[in-house]
Amino acid sequence: MLQDINNFLHTLNSEDGAHNNTILSYKYDINQFRDFLIKKKITFTKIKKIDVLNFLEYLKLKKVMNKTKARKIYALRRFYKFLLSEKLISSNPLDKIDIPKSEETLSITLSIEQINKILNTVSKNIDNYKNLRSYLIIELLYATGIRVSELISIKLNNIDLNKNTILIDPPEKGKSRSERIVFFVRQTKFVMEKYLEFRKIEFTKTDDTPWLFPSNSSDGYLTRRRVLQILHALANKIKIEKNLMHPHSFRHAFGNHLLTSGADIRVVQKLLGHASITTTQKYTEHRDKLIETIENFHPLSKNNENIV
Repeated sequence: MLQDINNFLHTLNSEDGAHNNTILSYKYDINQFRDFLIKKKITFTKIKKIDVLNFLEYLKLKKVMNKTKARKIYALRRFYKFLLSEKLISSNPLDKIDIPKSEETLSITLSIEQINKILNTVSKNIDNYKNLRSYLIIELLYATGIRVSELISIKLNNIDLNKNTILIDPPEKGKSRSERIVFFVRQTKFVMEKYLEFRKIEFTKTDDTPWLFPSNSSDGYLTRRRVLQILHALANKIKIEKNLMHPHSFRHAFGNHLLTSGADIRVVQKLLGHASITTTQKYTEHRDKLIETIENFHPLSKNNENIV
C-alpha cells in the first residue's frame, strides 16, 4: 500500500504541480486511512463504502472536526481517482460518500484597536535589523493581506517603491499560489525603506541573496515557523492571545477592515488573491481601482478618515 501512496504523491508533484503543503497534507491523511485499514486487515483495493463510513465514525470518536474530515475525504477521493486511472480498481468507493458539512466557526481576526496596539509596540526600538524585520512583517501582513508563504518568499527585485507595489511570485505555484500584484500605503513604504537600510548592513553584497527576508534555512528565506515565533513572542510582550497572533489573522483583518470601511467586495477579493492578476493587460485594467481602494479604505492610509 505504501508504494501506491508514493506513486500517487509523485504524480501530484511531477504532473499536477501541487504545492508542497498539499502533498504533505494528502500524505498524512492517506496514511491515516492506511493505518485504519491495516488494523481491519483490508487493503486499498478491497475497501467498500462501509469501510469509509467506519473510518468517518472512527474520526468522530476521536473528536475530529467536520472541516478536517472533509479534507480527508477530498484527499482520499483524489487518491482513489488515481488508483482508478492506474486500473488498480474498477470503481471509486469515495464517489458516493457525502462530504461532512463544516461547523459554523468565526474566523480568527484582529480588531483595529488590537492592530494599533501591535503597531505601536513594534514601531518602538527600531534601531536594529531584527526589530525592523518584525515591524515590516506586521506591516506587510496587514497592509497587503498576503499569505505567510507569499510574505517570506518576496524577492527584492519584485518590490517597486515608486509605485508602492510588490509582485507576489511564489516559488511553488498552485491553485491558490498564483502570481499577482499587491499594493501598500505610504506608512508601509517608510518601514520598508528603513528596513532595507539595515538589511544592507546585515547582508552585504557578498551574501548575494535575492530575498527580502534572508535566512540560513534550506530555501534561503525566513521560514513560516520563524514568523509564527516572532508573532508569538510579540503576543507575550503586549498581552494578546497567541491564537490571535497568527499570520492569517492579519489577512482576515485586512479583508474585514476594508469591507467594514465600505470597500467593494469584488475589489477586496482581487486584493486577497482570490482572483489573480497575471498579465499586464489585466493589471492595467484593475490597478487604479485597487490602489484607490487601499488609499481610501485601508486603516493604515492617511486618506481613510472613517477608521483609526
